[in-house]
Amino acid sequence: MRKFSHKFLNSIWYEGLRPPIILRILSIFYQCIVYLRRFFYKTGFLKTINVGIPIIIVGNITTGGTGKTPITLWLSEELSKKNQKVGIISRGYKGKKKRQEPTIIHSDHSATEYGDEAVYLAQESKAMVCVCKNKIKAAKLLKEKGVDIIICDDGLQHYALDRDLEILVIDGTRLFGNNLMLPAGPLREHIARISTVDLLMVNGSEESIKEEPLLANYQIEYFHLINEEVREINGNQVMLINEFSDTEVQVLAGIGNPEKLYSELKKKGLNVTPVITEDHGEIDLETIQNIKTIPLFITPKDYVKYQGRVEDNTWLLNPIIEIMEGHKIDSLLNEVIENKS
Repeated sequence: MRKFSHKFLNSIWYEGLRPPIILRILSIFYQCIVYLRRFFYKTGFLKTINVGIPIIIVGNITTGGTGKTPITLWLSEELSKKNQKVGIISRGYKGKKKRQEPTIIHSDHSATEYGDEAVYLAQESKAMVCVCKNKIKAAKLLKEKGVDIIICDDGLQHYALDRDLEILVIDGTRLFGNNLMLPAGPLREHIARISTVDLLMVNGSEESIKEEPLLANYQIEYFHLINEEVREINGNQVMLINEFSDTEVQVLAGIGNPEKLYSELKKKGLNVTPVITEDHGEIDLETIQNIKTIPLFITPKDYVKYQGRVEDNTWLLNPIIEIMEGHKIDSLLNEVIENKS
């Protein structure tokens, strides 16, 4: 799939371009593999491991960003308020380390070595964060370290790890794209997978999914990521984003769906110039032009890769998650805690 550019695939997945026949053929093979794998776990041919403490899965069925990491952070904070010692499993995606054995990540670990997501989670939460490709090993180490409950970030398809609660996060702007499986579409699993999870959370509003009939019969919780202010990293000056209205800003966002952030900033009146990088990617900051005269906005998940190396006039975004009051998720968390053995 590397021979196809990200832009080309996005035009197929989300913009209506017909997939080439080779992608359709590969998609059929991929769907068969996914079906057989899930069937083998359901029938017990492949074993699911229960590590002895509750596991909460936060995942998606599409590639790219949906808001899983903010939800993981929010869950960690909520569980901490309930006097739970929380562990988080992260795959350490794009980290240079092999990650065959579990490693507990601290805030001063290198994002280049262990992945931006893992280091960001360690910096922003009170949880114990563990990176490992093998989620069973990671869960066992976190249990040994004394955590009460584990959140597995991006673990929906990791069926070897038993789970007590599955939360499926959906991007309200992209939804399921063309509803095809990889690589002809963005789906990691068949769309029917949504009927098996415990809770659907949509990054968006009820209005954003009104044209998606597949979601009509499910109870859904909605959340929003809101950016209201930025902090100048080297000077610590804080400004409201609205104060940059009618100003040209460069935006460095190596996230799954940067267009959503660009759109939010444009609605606030900013003239946005994207600094192009792939999801979880890292660029040479010296290639960015005119930082002294054109402000550079950077997401927190990106900033962990560039700490100590940013120029003046670089501003850190501060996304705040907003979830409706009276949400079902609180009762689900209480059930998981009460059912602990």
